[in-house]
Amino acid sequence: MFLAEWSMVRVSLVLGGLALLTRLPGLRADRAFNPDEATLATGAQALGRGGSLYVDVIDRKPPLPFAAYAGVFGLSSGSDLRWVRLLAVVLVVATAAVLADEARRRWGIRAGWVAGIAVVAASAAMGPADAPAANFELFALLPIAVAVVAAARGRSVVAGVALAVAVLCKQPAAVTAVPVAWALWRARGWRGVGVAGLSGAVATLALAAPFGVDKVLEWALLGTGGYLGLGASDVPVALVRAAAITAIGLGFWLGAWLLVLAAGRTPLVAGRGRRDDLDVWLLLAVSMVALTPGVRFFPHYLEQLVPALALLAARGAVARPDWVRPAAALGAVAVVVAGVLAWGAAAQDLPLERDLAAFAVAHSGPDDPILVWGNVPEVYWRADRVPAGGFTHSEFLTGSSGGRAHDVATEDEAPEPDVFSEWLDRLAERPPAVVFDTSAAKIRGGQDFPLAGFPSLVRFLDRGYHRSTTIDGVVVYVRNQPSTGGGKGP
Repeated sequence: MFLAEWSMVRVSLVLGGLALLTRLPGLRADRAFNPDEATLATGAQALGRGGSLYVDVIDRKPPLPFAAYAGVFGLSSGSDLRWVRLLAVVLVVATAAVLADEARRRWGIRAGWVAGIAVVAASAAMGPADAPAANFELFALLPIAVAVVAAARGRSVVAGVALAVAVLCKQPAAVTAVPVAWALWRARGWRGVGVAGLSGAVATLALAAPFGVDKVLEWALLGTGGYLGLGASDVPVALVRAAAITAIGLGFWLGAWLLVLAAGRTPLVAGRGRRDDLDVWLLLAVSMVALTPGVRFFPHYLEQLVPALALLAARGAVARPDWVRPAAALGAVAVVVAGVLAWGAAAQDLPLERDLAAFAVAHSGPDDPILVWGNVPEVYWRADRVPAGGFTHSEFLTGSSGGRAHDVATEDEAPEPDVFSEWLDRLAERPPAVVFDTSAAKIRGGQDFPLAGFPSLVRFLDRGYHRSTTIDGVVVYVRNQPSTGGGKGP
């Protein structure tokens, strides 16, 4: 039963309590739930030391989440991810409140409560590597919601700026321009669309400037082709993985999808010949298109659907009130299942990454780079060291990543030879103090890019390094002229 009273303070408090409850596993765990969190933390540490994104730490992701992590680390005087996840709670609550108020404005109080609760529940009802984490997608949800709501209310400048923020949090958010433009055209004509476009362009340049507009364009906005590309042998693997991730989204969000189905059965608005939720259907459609390339990587790419899912669930709750109770029951079960899985992941100890980080700290100075060959960026974060050559993982260099066939990668078949060559040059200019070959331990698909398949890197190690030890299958190389060491522990 939904309360008749409506107060944004009251709504925010209720949603805040629900968000804290559902996201407690992330607030408990002193670990990274997935490589993206570790990459964000590593970039934030570099920014905190006065380093440069896309130079000292390179990833093909937009800059604002790195800046948010850096801001939290600065305020907390450390690099504990739990403080960032507390910020994520605030962002989820803010997104829920914005969409709840919009649903209330359109369809009434019942719709408002459904929209707000749907945001909180959907953001928490995912797998244990995704639900508790503060991922790029989570940072994009609030500006996406603000852009859509502002456009529906004819506020061109706010919509344009919010859209720019969303894109600089996660690139696929750019598709939100379609429903935003449509809503602004309906409310204010082409002038409204033009004002939003100009505002968004100015905001994009202003927000990208501190990181270098050219660098943001090169790495975050224009340089993702090789990473996203697929060969013929990769297609079947990508389709299977995408189907599995889609099934996860359908399963965890089944209650919300039930109400979306109810929304689809609503008639045209009497006397107007159109739907009162068409902009939201456009948002859902373009968001599905945008996440298509990404669902072969991680399920958290699905989070971009949350704003549209929440608003349409709210519409469906008004159209078919009798469907609310079964939808709520399904949603509650999904949140409980996701919570149990997340608590299990939060309780796991990860001795290998701690041991590797401890070795790095003992054999390098605070300003020395280290190299982790493979996909274990957690070591950089725990050791508080920058990655030699810039990349936090080797996927951009080897082409081995999620959604691809398990073929053995080699230097000759590197997806972008120029990138690999430039990376080797950066290694030579600033050699790592320690090198960890995690491919030898077959961690996260390391068997697909053995060190022996990259002779230029092998020669680099032969010239200046010696094999020091092996830690749980990870082969460790130390520079022949070691640095002074003595940095703080992980």
